[in-house]
Amino acid sequence: MSETAALEAEVNPHYLDHLVAASASHEVEVTEDIVTRSGVKLLARGARIDASTRERLLAHKLSRPLEQCVGVSGGVTPEQIGQAAERWLDEQPLLRALCAEDRGLPLPRSLPRLRLSPGMQSLLRLYAQRQADRLHHAVGVALVAKALARRLLPGDVDQHRRIGLAGLLHDVGELYLDPAHLQRGAPLQAEQWRQIVSHPVIGHRVLRDLDGGAADLADLVLGHHERLDGFGYPRGLQGEQFAVATQTLAVAEWLTGLMDEGPAANIHASIATKLIPGEFGEPALELLRAAARASGTPPRLTETPGTLADALPQVIHVAEVLTRWRMVRGSFDVRLALASPELRALVALCRHRLQQLQASFTSAGLDAGAPEQLVDELADESPTLQLELLSLIREFHWRIGEMEREVLLRTHQMSPDDQTLVHSMIAALKGSLPVAA
Repeated sequence: MSETAALEAEVNPHYLDHLVAASASHEVEVTEDIVTRSGVKLLARGARIDASTRERLLAHKLSRPLEQCVGVSGGVTPEQIGQAAERWLDEQPLLRALCAEDRGLPLPRSLPRLRLSPGMQSLLRLYAQRQADRLHHAVGVALVAKALARRLLPGDVDQHRRIGLAGLLHDVGELYLDPAHLQRGAPLQAEQWRQIVSHPVIGHRVLRDLDGGAADLADLVLGHHERLDGFGYPRGLQGEQFAVATQTLAVAEWLTGLMDEGPAANIHASIATKLIPGEFGEPALELLRAAARASGTPPRLTETPGTLADALPQVIHVAEVLTRWRMVRGSFDVRLALASPELRALVALCRHRLQQLQASFTSAGLDAGAPEQLVDELADESPTLQLELLSLIREFHWRIGEMEREVLLRTHQMSPDDQTLVHSMIAALKGSLPVAA
């Protein structure tokens, strides 16, 4: 049995826990006989799954994945999807501007018409139940994705529907992860991050063989965290490998994540695309810029969490990392000459990204003198400028952390020598290793 087949035969405890939790308020019914690899029938069609069946299911490998054999009653209704879509448009001027076009049925009426198979309905119900805001997030991604698809892929109605479905289902792979790793703000070590970034792969596997699923829908979900410059995951797609349809979903997921954080999404999105250009194609970005321009006045600084003073530690951290990078990059070039081609390519990506960060950091004036003094001076600037700088600082800080996680993820299966070099580079950038190391 292949490794993939073996994993599919095992019952995922986290997915099963979601089923058991759902059984407290919904009927979780066996829709096809659940049979072990050895041919033993564990549960017959029509049986119920609840806490009493959990250990029995975990003790066996199954002939078919569990999600193909169960259904959850009371799935997410078209009305709920439509209501969530209307709520998004009420709350986000940026999204309202993006959806303001006459290329088809208005999206709050179009999304509820997407056809979800029973298996998809069950997954979406479990995902919506996982956390109070999850259905809202999924609908937001579907809204943005379909609005972009209508412009970037005009006339391809089937693809529009497929992208909308992928938006609703893009994060169902999270049902198979330890919920502790999904808590917002939870510190993640490299091993935990490896689990988090596996969710597109898991979602792809689940949707590929599910009733009503298809390889092209699963492929879209697989790519929703990829980036055009090769710095995304799980495959590190670049250039033409990153198809327009997949890129559309990735842009939608990224933008919805920004909108989840509050009303300053138009400012944050503008800053993020300027800070790291090249992550998405220009046609998609121009649509976002046009929507941002049409979305009206920016939110007030008081409507956003934190102040410039609160962000001071982040400014100092980014400044220190960039300073150390300028000091250590030459000392590592000799050692990199002996590294594997894979590691050299990864370091080249990192070098390019750090150069982008350095240029943006300098142009924003954040490395001109003492950070404390700079923040004090900026406190007298206009609220809009302060909001822009606050978004910029947060983005800098996030990008530094993201780069470290991505490097550790990609070097996980490299040689011990490559891993040693990577860890010493990271330690030098953090200041826990002498520059000459």
